[in-house]
Amino acid sequence: MAFATIGTIRMHYEVYGQGDPVLMINGLSAPAVGWLLQVRDLARTFQVITFDNRGVGETELPPDPVYTTPQMADDAAALLRHLRVKRAHVIGASMGGTIAQELALRHRPLVRSLTLACTWAAADGRFLHAIQSWMSLAYRVPVEERYRNVLYPWLFTPAFLADRQSVEAALQRTLAYPHQTKAEAVERQGRGILAWNGTRVRDLGRIRVPTLVLVGADDILTPPAFSRRLATLVRGAELRVLPGGHAFFLENADRFNRTVLRFLRRVRAK
Repeated sequence: MAFATIGTIRMHYEVYGQGDPVLMINGLSAPAVGWLLQVRDLARTFQVITFDNRGVGETELPPDPVYTTPQMADDAAALLRHLRVKRAHVIGASMGGTIAQELALRHRPLVRSLTLACTWAAADGRFLHAIQSWMSLAYRVPVEERYRNVLYPWLFTPAFLADRQSVEAALQRTLAYPHQTKAEAVERQGRGILAWNGTRVRDLGRIRVPTLVLVGADDILTPPAFSRRLATLVRGAELRVLPGGHAFFLENADRFNRTVLRFLRRVRAK
């Protein structure tokens, strides 16, 4: 367990393994512990860095009314500099993918490659309404119900949700984490998502690093159409559609990890 002072906040991060650095950025309200299924495989050949975004997990909850995407990208850049990492492969999921895009635009020398999973450049009205609903319900719904009844129907496939044992196992693993995200963090990160949406569409062509765009075939929150458009906006980006829903990196972790490792090794070999 490690902490760094990033600007005015105390940020929690973890470093696993050795090799070329890989920075992993998680999504709305999700702590770094959500990457453990990826860390297990990636840390065998890479140095994997995970961290809690501002307001989440063991990172401080600053009082700002909005946690903007550029602000969180700057947080990630400051962490890399704190760790004296000159250049990293960056993997971002969902909101973490938007932070990764912003990181590549604002701090270009720090980024070796991008893996953008279940994310977007310009989302539609259903997505924006879902984010607004989560922001509101975070204050009204107990944590267990927030996962089971608000988030899981958007995150997982019908087959996974029909398997009661799998759902209960995932829920218990999630609830066992002692630093549950507060409603204030959901709202402040959510406001950042709403403000950022669509603002970087014209800029993404300036990204010049190797980029892999991944999406779950059954993702209803950030559907494959979002990723197809994103892959056309980032010059030379490779698009892969994998089995699963929005949380396909959890539901089908082995397939996700193999795909990411092949990409990272290919980039490393250049």
